[in-house]
Amino acid sequence: MFEGYVRPLGNQYRKIPIAILLESNPEGGHLMFIRKIALIIICILLTFSSALATTDVPDPCMSIATMDGVTTETVSLFSVPNGTGVDLDEAQIFNDGTIIDATITLVVMNGYGVPIADFPAEDMWLDSSDDGLAPCVVGTMADFDTDTNGQTSWTSPLHAGGHSMSSCIVLINGQPLCQGPFAMYFNSADVNGDGIVNLSDLGPVAEAFYGSYDYSVDFFPDGVLNLSDIGRFAAAMGASCQ
Repeated sequence: MFEGYVRPLGNQYRKIPIAILLESNPEGGHLMFIRKIALIIICILLTFSSALATTDVPDPCMSIATMDGVTTETVSLFSVPNGTGVDLDEAQIFNDGTIIDATITLVVMNGYGVPIADFPAEDMWLDSSDDGLAPCVVGTMADFDTDTNGQTSWTSPLHAGGHSMSSCIVLINGQPLCQGPFAMYFNSADVNGDGIVNLSDLGPVAEAFYGSYDYSVDFFPDGVLNLSDIGRFAAAMGASCQ
């Protein structure tokens, strides 16, 4: 015989022996009661285990990303496949060239709004919304796993080629955040985005210098093609994703 709170009495629950309750159910009623109790316990366990299973699953609509130091300006970031481009905290204002801190900070949260710690850096990355950015393998992943507050960031240079004048999106497990993109453009000395800076990239550079302005080769993004852009391109020659 054991006891439990099973029968309400007003606003209270009366503690009675379960064995007595079972004996009061004739013709096998006790078996039906046991089955109902077992079903209730199973439902509770399933609900509890389901809740536990989702605590470490990021929610792209609950997770939040911010860009430090940026208000309304469009930012430009110069990248090189081997990661020797510009740090995000030294990005530049598009068509201006002024240095600005464009560090991106992300807080990863589950569907309950609870931060997720130790989420892998390689499962969080940046991209352009038009796929014009051409990242190396894990070339745009976060700088580190999330900390105890569910936080990580992007400050280090990206390992990437290609160019984009669309926007920057933050992805978790391949899903973009619901909050929308950042006003960030990308270009790279790897103009054609094939993973290496070589003579095949020199053609577009020369063509733009002797033709009309082209953002893809405005590596020092001040709106003018000049020796500042040539210097960055020359320094990156030979760089690759390998």
